[in-house]
Amino acid sequence: MTRVRTRVSAGWLVCLSAGLILVGAGQALAQATLRSDPTVLTAFKSVVAKPSQSTARILCDGKEAALGTIVAADGWIVTKASLLKGKIIVKLKNDTEHAARIVGVEDKHDLAMLKIDARGLTPIQWATAKTAVVGNWLASPGLGDKPVAIGVVSVAARKPALRDMPAPPQRNNSGYLGIFLEERDDGPVTISRVEPNTAAAKAGLKRGDVVLTIQGTPVTDAERLVRSIMGYNAGDVVKLKIKREGSEKEVAVTLGKRPNNSNRGEMQNRMGSQLSERRGGFPTILQHDTVIKPTDCGGPLVGLDGKAVGINIARAGRTESYAIPTESVQALLADLRSGKLAPKASETVVNLADLQDSISKLKAEIAKKEKALAGAEDEADEDEVLTANRQIKALKTRLAQAEATLARLQKDPTKK
Repeated sequence: MTRVRTRVSAGWLVCLSAGLILVGAGQALAQATLRSDPTVLTAFKSVVAKPSQSTARILCDGKEAALGTIVAADGWIVTKASLLKGKIIVKLKNDTEHAARIVGVEDKHDLAMLKIDARGLTPIQWATAKTAVVGNWLASPGLGDKPVAIGVVSVAARKPALRDMPAPPQRNNSGYLGIFLEERDDGPVTISRVEPNTAAAKAGLKRGDVVLTIQGTPVTDAERLVRSIMGYNAGDVVKLKIKREGSEKEVAVTLGKRPNNSNRGEMQNRMGSQLSERRGGFPTILQHDTVIKPTDCGGPLVGLDGKAVGINIARAGRTESYAIPTESVQALLADLRSGKLAPKASETVVNLADLQDSISKLKAEIAKKEKALAGAEDEADEDEVLTANRQIKALKTRLAQAEATLARLQKDPTKK
């Protein structure tokens, strides 16, 4: 264990470390329970006292979506981009709320810059990520007096290999292509192997093919390709543009059904915490074992001196969370503020999985109301029946709109 400096009780850290040893390396749930104990979190109050002044809560359409990190006194706040949907409100530690607009988005690191009309804020103090060595204690401040989570550095800041990329969340009927991709930090998305008897094999894809677009949308990295495929259903036909031996061609692929052999691993990976929807494909990461909620990503990750070594970006697995290291964040701040990375309406991404989930919920709600209405028509008065029918009609209108949007996007996702 690293030597404890200044503010945190050495006794508490010794007890905590001893507790982690006693529960064993495989007992992640026991570790999470111990670290979430209010008495243990109290030991870190002094650590997060100052950085909590630089932390904001991001609300989207009235619901908690993420945390944010204040980077300038005049209302500039960095957060996790993929969680921003609908009307955005920023809540500060003093309980004031401010309407926010998105000024810049950097997709690879999943970072966004928000601007609010406020002055005199407390910007986060930065420390180099090199100070976050393996085994060092870390804390994630929220708006309260205690951290929202604590943990230790698992792996120093690095560029993750493709094999380290966590799989996106799976659905029962998500599409499956059946390819493996070459290990590379940057460059074209190249197929290294095609599994026999899969959608890719039946469509004639081969080793060495470079995937350029899916349904007309550029494929810039492996994670985007994987997430795009999993947004479709088994049986959907998608068009890939590939490059083979210097020539480009378009291939229509009828997606297969994802094998079930990963269900157990996915279930085990989720034990102890919900995982982030976007949790892979980042160019650089600082890995730690903090059990942080997806809605608490976007805030600062600090060492025992209260200075940020990065921005929490994803809950990636049962024993791993990721932060974007300080150096990477600071290198992007100017572009995020300048308008150079301003989001464009034409680039708005509709998550097919979310849309399909909404359709399923609408169908279930309609069925429930129709069943209740059928059983109550004889007893209910005329006004109640009319009200119920209006509600069902409104739900069916929403369902028709959602199904039309889904059909349009599955045919061509570039048309929003």
